[in-house]
Amino acid sequence: MNTFIKPLNASIWLSAEAISLSTKLMVNLQIQQGSQLAKMLGVNPIFYNDEAIRIWVQRELNEGLALNRYTLTNLETKFLAIMNHYEIPYSL
Repeated sequence: MNTFIKPLNASIWLSAEAISLSTKLMVNLQIQQGSQLAKMLGVNPIFYNDEAIRIWVQRELNEGLALNRYTLTNLETKFLAIMNHYEIPYSL
């Protein structure tokens, strides 16, 4: 019996669009490593910031966020609104 379990590929439950957009979002907003964002984004707190961002972006896409030239800007605006809600100073 093979006891080696291969980790799941993120693309199994994250779309290529979500991965690409979340990467751009993290670069643009200079998201730091850590684990504080998950709870604020409504994601299970077991996830690190980068994972939480990817899951959050996928959820936004699943809920109907349009894929167009404004998608990244819309995600940045939503993210900053969440940070402002928690009174975390964050700006571009």
